Amino acid sequence: MTDPTSRALRLLGLLEARAVWTGAELAERLGVTSRTLRRDVDRLRTLGYVVEADPGPGGGYALGRGQVVPPLLLDEDQAVAVTLALTRAAHAGDGVAAESALRALATLDALMPADLRHRLEGLRAASTVGAGDGPPVGPELLACADAVRRRVRLTFGYRDRRGARTERRVEPHRLVARARAWLLVAHDLDRDDWRTFRVDRIVDPAVGTWAFTPRPDLAEALARLDEPTPPEAWRHRVSVRVHAPLESVRASLPATAGRLTALDARTTAFETGADDPAEAARWLALLGHEFEVLGDEPVRAAVAALADRLHRSTVQVLRG
Repeated sequence: MTDPTSRALRLLGLLEARAVWTGAELAERLGVTSRTLRRDVDRLRTLGYVVEADPGPGGGYALGRGQVVPPLLLDEDQAVAVTLALTRAAHAGDGVAAESALRALATLDALMPADLRHRLEGLRAASTVGAGDGPPVGPELLACADAVRRRVRLTFGYRDRRGARTERRVEPHRLVARARAWLLVAHDLDRDDWRTFRVDRIVDPAVGTWAFTPRPDLAEALARLDEPTPPEAWRHRVSVRVHAPLESVRASLPATAGRLTALDARTTAFETGADDPAEAARWLALLGHEFEVLGDEPVRAAVAALADRLHRSTVQVLRG
């Protein structure tokens, strides 16, 4: 690193990252001599930064506080994390909080290198942030955001919940952040229909150059995100007869939990699915109403096993 300006910024970033550095450590990181390092430190001081130095044994360099606010130096992962946090605040907040988040995003834009700025713009413009903590961000998410921003086709391998892989060619329209996953809403070209993909199941995404015109029925596709997953999409079908009126059951379950049908004024059919029968048994135990499990048989067995385990734990307490 021979350019003095670049070297000074790199030095400033190192001083911000750790409380104290020895001169030898900084010189090695920057690839310069001790004499050049001292000149770079003097350059920062000339610009108004407080760089404290202790030349004695065990001493080193430290960035003081006050006088000048250092420039914002973030690596790419940090910039993405800050962008997502501010985007979430801007969407979820109101009034002063939302405005402050938007102004902070504008400040971040002004400080980012052009290439990274464009990628972060794509992430924000392509994203709809929902409630709850956002899922992790990786290169697959940035590739999807880039394709959405540029309105170009995207190809990738996709593994479904059973692990089967298919190859997809899509027109990506929107990214939606949910509590447990990022979802890509796209028009699947080979199936000629809308599909929703979990980004953490996308493999080897490739952003193309073929531009597309956004489809007018995107709003309908987004609305379907709030509909329950069809029971047949799961490994196990969960069929339950709930001894409570339809409205009472509906009030106790998320809208996406499954299909509810009134059997009579006091009984409701609940149809959903699960990949793990034991997990289905655990959340059925939280239902809050009396119920009967009609199927499938692995789910019935898992509910029976959970009931038996809970019963044994109660008996042991009574005996103790």
